[in-house]
Amino acid sequence: MTHIARLIFYFDRLLSATPFGSGNINDTYRLDFEIAGTQKTALLQRLNHLVFRQPELVMENTLRVCEHLSKQAYPYQIAMPLPALNGAFLQKDEVGNYWRAFSFIENSFAPEGTSDPQIAFEAARAYGAFARALRDFPAHTLAETIPGFHDTDCRWEVFLKILEEDPVRRAVKTKSEIALMFSAKPVFDKISSLKKSGQLPLRVAHNDTKAGNILFDLITRKALAVIDLDTVMPGTLLSDFGDMVRTFAPDCAEDSTQNPTLRAEVLDALTRGFLEETEDFLTYTERGNLMLGAAWMAGEQALRFLTDWLAGDVYYKITSAEHNLLRARNQLSLFGTMNDEL
Repeated sequence: MTHIARLIFYFDRLLSATPFGSGNINDTYRLDFEIAGTQKTALLQRLNHLVFRQPELVMENTLRVCEHLSKQAYPYQIAMPLPALNGAFLQKDEVGNYWRAFSFIENSFAPEGTSDPQIAFEAARAYGAFARALRDFPAHTLAETIPGFHDTDCRWEVFLKILEEDPVRRAVKTKSEIALMFSAKPVFDKISSLKKSGQLPLRVAHNDTKAGNILFDLITRKALAVIDLDTVMPGTLLSDFGDMVRTFAPDCAEDSTQNPTLRAEVLDALTRGFLEETEDFLTYTERGNLMLGAAWMAGEQALRFLTDWLAGDVYYKITSAEHNLLRARNQLSLFGTMNDEL
């Protein structure tokens, strides 16, 4: 850790390197170091190159988006990567891991667990402002950092293939979940049709709009920054709004054994906050299908969890033997709730 840190920062002494945050993909550390008797803090992150197979494209996207934001009337702090001592934004260690650094935003927190309406409103407004500032950015020029991330047609084909192969013989005891999964197909088909027909404009999407990707002021509880730009790539804002609803509005976690319900006050806060920043530039089709986006995201996440369960838990980190199955059941139930409201 010290060797990598010295490639990026000049310091006299490394005081500590502490795991930071609760991300499921990358490994992040808070570095405290000393320079001429003054303590400094920064974030050092190992980019998971098994998920992001072209780290250079991730950094290119991030730098281009941050540069664009810096030239706009953008009201939030920008999670700009820090260059290393050699000027590069990525450093590769001796075993092939990729590392990068970010400034540490003091007196901030990223929400964990169930969010209240105030946090939901602030986060939705921040994600909306992010979309507003990038509304004229040529989305098609960004790389797909995870190809096919929200290509549900492709994910469906993978699901069918795994279901047919049944590599770990789990399909027989998952019949009810599989049947529920097929009930989501009409929503997937409608989204696919809207995208292919051009009714949903291609925009710069964040693609991971959970509460933990917004930093808030510890005192005022106001949003400070949109972070984790690794999945920023071409997409549709229906997925950004939809993933907010999927992660903020339920009354329980996505791996809870209880059937989730949508908290109306949080859903209202998300809608108000997001539209406050986006309503004047969203198309009629986008505004009219925001909740379709929510059902789509819940259904797609259920599809991903169920596929991984049937494949033998090869992608997601699990903490129990049936963790992915519990997640799939939870998201299928959430999808059903959302679908009933369309």
